[in-house]
Order: sequence, then C-alpha cells, then structure tokens
Amino acid sequence: MDINLPSAKVNVITRFAKGKDKKNMIDSFKIAGGHKDTVESASNILKEGGNAFDAAIAGVFASMSCEYLYTGAASGGAMLVKKNGFSADIIDFFVETPPIDPSKVNDFKSINADFGNTKQEFNIGAGSVGIPGTLPGLIQVHKDYGSLPFSVLVEQAIDLAKKGCLVSKNQEYLSEVLSPIISSSKLLESLFTKGGSLLKEGDLFFNADFSSFLEQFVYEDAAAFYRHEVCPLFYNSFKEGGIIELKDLQGYTPKKRIPLELKYRGHNIFMNPEPSTGGSLINEGLKQLSGLDFVSKEDIEAALHKMKKFKDKDMIGSTTHLSVIDKENNVASVTTTNGVGAGFTVPGTGIMPNNMLGEKHLNLNGFHNWKSQQRIPSNICPTLIVDKNNNLTTLGSAGSSRIISATISVISNLLNNEMSLKESISKSRIHLEEDTLHCEPSYSHPEYKTENVVIWEEKNMYFGGVNACSSFDSVGDERRSGVSV
Repeated sequence: MDINLPSAKVNVITRFAKGKDKKNMIDSFKIAGGHKDTVESASNILKEGGNAFDAAIAGVFASMSCEYLYTGAASGGAMLVKKNGFSADIIDFFVETPPIDPSKVNDFKSINADFGNTKQEFNIGAGSVGIPGTLPGLIQVHKDYGSLPFSVLVEQAIDLAKKGCLVSKNQEYLSEVLSPIISSSKLLESLFTKGGSLLKEGDLFFNADFSSFLEQFVYEDAAAFYRHEVCPLFYNSFKEGGIIELKDLQGYTPKKRIPLELKYRGHNIFMNPEPSTGGSLINEGLKQLSGLDFVSKEDIEAALHKMKKFKDKDMIGSTTHLSVIDKENNVASVTTTNGVGAGFTVPGTGIMPNNMLGEKHLNLNGFHNWKSQQRIPSNICPTLIVDKNNNLTTLGSAGSSRIISATISVISNLLNNEMSLKESISKSRIHLEEDTLHCEPSYSHPEYKTENVVIWEEKNMYFGGVNACSSFDSVGDERRSGVSV
C-alpha cells in the first residue's frame, strides 16, 4: 500500500527538521519495505538530510521491533550499496558457522510450524544459533557510507520498541504459524500475547527490554559497545547448549564483495555473489528467459525446471527486505533474516537470536557437520538494475527458496514484458518445489507441464515479498503487508 507519512515522532528528528525546506527532498526519494514503521523510520532520516545508507540502517533497526519474527539484532543479512557515480558493492553480514565441537550441543530441539495444509519442522535452542552479523554489518555500513551520527539512526527504533508498533496483518498470520516457537519461552509469550491470546492486526507490540538495549548505542561508540558489551552478553546466553565462543562473536567481520553482474536485455543487473546462492540461481534462471520478448508462466516454469541446483525444503522464509533510493541517487538495498528464531531471548534485551544452524535447507550435509568456519550460504539477494540511461531499480525479496522464483518473475515482468513496477510485483507467481508446482490464482489458465500442481486460493506470503524502488516509483509487496513511499 502507499502511505502519506506523518511527521516524525522522535524529538531529535523534529529538532533537526527546523528551518529546512523539505519539499524537494520528499519528492525525490523512494522507499519500500515490509512495515509502515520500517518505511517511516527510513523516510524521516531522509527528510532530515541523511543519505540512503543512513535511512536503510534506521529502517533495519525499526524492523527489529515491527517485523520481530522476520529479523532482529542477532540475525544476518546483506546490503547492496551504490554511491552515485561509483560502482555497486555487496556488504555481506550473513550468519556464520563457528568452529565445530558437536559434543557441546545439548540444547537443540525440533518443533513443527503449521501452515494449514502442510507442516514444517524447525530446530531451535542454543545449539541452533549461528554467529550473527547484522549489528556489526550495520556498524560497518555506517562507518563507510553514513552521514548522520549512529545514535540518531537508532532513536526511532528505541521509540517504537518502548511505545509500541502496530501489528500488521502479515505479522498476525506469522505469529500464528510460529506459535510453537513463541510458546517455547515465557518472555516471547509475554511479547506476543494479550489477555491469553496472540496479538491481532492493529494491536500494539511492545519490547521495553529491546528499547533499553538500543539506548546504549546513543551514548556509546557503536563498534566498541558491540565488541565489549554486546558480544559477552550474547555469549553468556548461547554458551549453555550452544557452540559459539566469545572470540567467534568478537572476531566476526562483514565482507565487502563485488556483485555478480548480468547483462540482460540492455540492462546491467547486479546481484549477491557467492557464497550466497541467490545471485547465481537468479542469474541462471534469467539466462533461460533472456531471448524472449514476452515471458509467460510456462516459460518461468520451464526455466525453474532447468535450474538443477534449485532445491530447497524451506517453507516460511522469515526474512524481510528494505529498498531505498535517495535524492542523490544513492542506493541501499538490504535483506535481513532471523530464520524462525531460536525460541529464547538474550536476558534483559528482548532479542531472539537466529536459528540458522537448525534450518535444514541451510545445512544440507546435516546439522553441525560443516568442514570449516564459513558464511552460511543463503538465497538472499539484494539486486540492482541499471538501464542504458542510468535509471535505477533496486529490489529484494523475502521467502527463502521463493526469493529465486519471485525475483525472476519480477525482473522478467519488468524487462521482458515491459510492465510497470507495481504490476510486475503484483502479478501472480509460480514456484517449483521439487516435483510440485505452486501457483497463485490467475485469470489465465496456463498449460503447466508439471504433474503435481497446487493452486493457492489467494496471493500468499509463501510466494515471497518483493519490495522495490526505481528512479520513478516504489512498491511494497502486498503479500507481506509491504509499504512504499
């Protein structure tokens, strides 16, 4: 949905606003994200003279409250960054495996999430937690690209966690699906319930402990505070039953990577490179479609069948994406994910750690069975498209394996089928999961070649959540209550 954003809630934002002529700034930036408060927090930063990278950092911090079950302060992700006039880079801060000592793991248990017509098993507990990268990643992005003080970028998130943020329709649905994880912890239950029932759309979600945690970033040097205060705090909560050492947390380093580049129908497309699998899979799928003047659902089906690596048993995809283009044509496109969460919180912080070591699709050789410390491969893929006139479109998606099919669908709609950004994202999607083709409802009736076909009754978060900005437009994906301005 499109929104007209109200004035900023935070005193510091109001203070910076005095005396500024904002009209030209407001008319020229584009933002799309997974929640109204995520987008509003990013927007306020741009209105007050921050750049796209400042806005993305502020938006991610806000999402840690208003999109709690998607992301968090102990999650992982990647940000595509492009300063106007410079080449694009990927800042990789995805979750990492620690050096292995399986004998230490004694808190690792399975739960089932119910999707109605199917169930999925997840593993939670301290033994499911991988080395998180989001906080050091945001700190590094700010150091290299930010313009406003780091303290300013967390203030709106502090306010949201303390005063509450509205539960979206998508967050209500997700809390029902992940209720076994929520019920595994009394503190999580207290965050997500009111009067003994799960929070509903329109209710307020509060996280006072997280607000207090974030306040420390207002008064402390962010990098030093993370290393000397946050890392020991995280370690003490993971060490019983987990395998992460303090040195693993303190030694985590975000990586700047050269994006994977594809020339496609007169455009240059920049994607997340290895060790992420997202860019390479999207690249492979688009190559199958590049010669077509119009791409049908049957064409996408055929391309997915040809992608031999396209195997993933994950269902929910607890991930979110934020896209920002500022008035100077700087681009920040960031995807973060917490898995489904580890089912407990770090004491005194309100933070639920990731469960990446407990996700089957990320541990194809079995749990706690990697050969060396490494970034965990993932499908997240913040993406940038540049046309011959240097017009920009940036996008990314939630949805685990559906990140691939959703991104391929949107790009082919844009560049092959010449649809608008809004129509490209809204158009019904398909997804191939092993030998079953899942399809959103469509007015047309394609002749699919897959034998097992499941037609969904309505558009659903299962098919991803693409939030995108172009030089001319911005669109949040309705499937996950996306918002744009």
